[in-house]
Amino acid sequence: MPDPTPRPEDDLAFIRRVIEGARETASDGSGHLILWGCLLATAQTLTYLVHQGHMTVSVTAIWAVTVAIGFVGSSLLGNRNLKRAPVNSLVNRILSSIWIGCALSLSLIGFLGLGSGSLPQQVAPGLQAVVIGTSFFASAVLPNHAIYWLLAAVWWILGGALLLRPSPESNLVIAGGLVLLMVVPGVVLRVRRGTSFQLHLVA
Repeated sequence: MPDPTPRPEDDLAFIRRVIEGARETASDGSGHLILWGCLLATAQTLTYLVHQGHMTVSVTAIWAVTVAIGFVGSSLLGNRNLKRAPVNSLVNRILSSIWIGCALSLSLIGFLGLGSGSLPQQVAPGLQAVVIGTSFFASAVLPNHAIYWLLAAVWWILGGALLLRPSPESNLVIAGGLVLLMVVPGVVLRVRRGTSFQLHLVA
């Protein structure tokens, strides 16, 4: 009969799997960063064009489509990542919850705030930047990605600047920020993950 007493090496192996799961989730989260960064940047740009009178599309419709595509894409990515993760640990679930909460918050600001007109168009981008910065900060400690700490600080600085000096161009500013501070880091994390995986195979 197998020995029911847990061995120290078994505990260490489990802890290592948990850490690997967190790192895998953070790397695979690059897909979510790229997806939402592109979608939100597009929505912000279209919102700016509508408010400037260059388009007659409803802002509510823009954000409704953005939210729908985003959550469908995130669900597909999440299911794929769950199958590939070394272990479905508490760390993985916490990271997922942080970014789901971020997406919901951004969606509410855009869909209900901007779409209904209850939130000034010039103020919403600053609020969204602060939410994104908080999400990067909260998730940085788990996989211990130094780039997440830096991104959180930059997002907060950007959000503070947009709140202090709101302007009609704030939507374009945050659209550029989404590309530079969300899509680009997502691509970098994805490339690094692919390189690390190849080195692991060679080793």
